[in-house]
Amino acid sequence: MERYPLVFGLRDLIQGDGFLAGVAVSGRALLHQDGTDIWIEGINPGGFSETGTSYAEAVERFRHAYTAILFDIASEVSSFDEFKSGVEEFFQGCAAKPEAEWHQAVEDVRSGRTSADWLSRKSADAPVTIEVTRVEHPSSKNNEVEVGTALAA
Repeated sequence: MERYPLVFGLRDLIQGDGFLAGVAVSGRALLHQDGTDIWIEGINPGGFSETGTSYAEAVERFRHAYTAILFDIASEVSSFDEFKSGVEEFFQGCAAKPEAEWHQAVEDVRSGRTSADWLSRKSADAPVTIEVTRVEHPSSKNNEVEVGTALAA
């Protein structure tokens, strides 16, 4: 089964009780097909996955699942600091096996064993980061388009 290592970037504004937070992630995920289903498994952040009947549907569901987790964290805390800690803990939650599979998939792309011309490419060496900031002064200047997904190479 071919596995495609993905890098992605997402930005969210999350409301909690008494705070508004900006969350920007540069993360990693693993894409693979199982029968007619396309699966995307989170690596950083890890511990969640989504499926769809097409790449676009799987990405959309993955995106919504990620945001729903941020909403859940916000609903379970009573301060921005607790939210930030919860999001950072979620981001660091990565099991060794999926991470090793992601790295192997990167090597398969680099060696030419796996090809995905339908995906743009980005360096697999790009840092994975999560940034959680308190939004003190909401402004339209804070609006940004999502970074999107690309094949890690």
